[in-house]
Amino acid sequence: MLALAACSEERVLSQPCEGYDCVVTIHERGISDEASDAFHGKLLARTDWDFPLCATCHGEDFGGGTSGVSCLTCHKQGPTACATCHRENRVAGSHALHRDAQLACAECHRVPDRWDSPGHIIGDTAPAEVTFGARAAIETPSRVGPPTWDGTTCRNVYCHGAVMAAGGGTNTQPTWNASATSQCASCHATPPPSHARNDCATCHPASAPHVDGALQIGKTNDCSGCHGTASSSAPPVDLSGNTFTTALGVGAHQAHLQAPSGLRAPIACETCHAVPPTLTAVGHLDAAPADVNAALGWDRSAETCTTWCHGQARPKWTSHGEVVCGSCHGAPPTDGNHNPQMTIATCSNCHAGTHMNGVVDGL
Repeated sequence: MLALAACSEERVLSQPCEGYDCVVTIHERGISDEASDAFHGKLLARTDWDFPLCATCHGEDFGGGTSGVSCLTCHKQGPTACATCHRENRVAGSHALHRDAQLACAECHRVPDRWDSPGHIIGDTAPAEVTFGARAAIETPSRVGPPTWDGTTCRNVYCHGAVMAAGGGTNTQPTWNASATSQCASCHATPPPSHARNDCATCHPASAPHVDGALQIGKTNDCSGCHGTASSSAPPVDLSGNTFTTALGVGAHQAHLQAPSGLRAPIACETCHAVPPTLTAVGHLDAAPADVNAALGWDRSAETCTTWCHGQARPKWTSHGEVVCGSCHGAPPTDGNHNPQMTIATCSNCHAGTHMNGVVDGL
């Protein structure tokens, strides 16, 4: 009876005392003190995680049992839940950095089905074994061996750029307990040797997952993922997110592509640019700014073309409404086929077809 009473209720000492020492339970003092050698977590480890022993007093569900003391008061998910041992204030080394990068536990450890699965904690000694998942071992042309862990440092892992063909990383073998956080330049040069631009967010949205071996470019997998919209891949929007025609990346793209003036048929993208067959084709992402067909005489600083399309006129790319009948030639032209009495309204009498295509389309 005395033994049962000792398990089920606290006994108060008769002598004068203060604080925690006034209470005596079946456990040694310090059972709730993480700094004490009697702390219940350390006691469990010494008993090789004998949770059934705890359950004899605290109940099969650890809700109190004969002791009347519930483990669930502190351990909301239960003593055997993953979060009980691996809670945030127990995260060591660079665990928090990897968690914040949304890396699953299985990328570095074998995750057990249950707390008492073989090879987890029962009969096993610390530290936890590192068993790399698929991400660290992603194959690249420059990989020379498998990923390894020596207790302080990961080597030859994809995650930190040690085997990335891009090269140029400043910290491809970080120490586990280092306080520095990873930056783009830790894994590869900024920009990598294969890139012409250094404005990462233009092509690689910050919201996209990273370091998973998949090439994440733009908002979608087609041309409009970086420029234009779902209805048209020509800007707006341009690579910097501009939508106004006063931005060089936007300019008169739609005026050429849609040809709302009716002066000619729509001008296809390939008339002015080399349209790549694939997203990663040579000459596409590695060109900054976009290449313009040299025959058009594009002057980026003046924002004009010397092409025949506009005759002697030099309309500015970022100006709106500069091209009308009479901008490229007289209205009517001063040649032997026209007379001064002709007006714009009579042009269609002879020119019913598409204009500005290099072919005289008279009757």
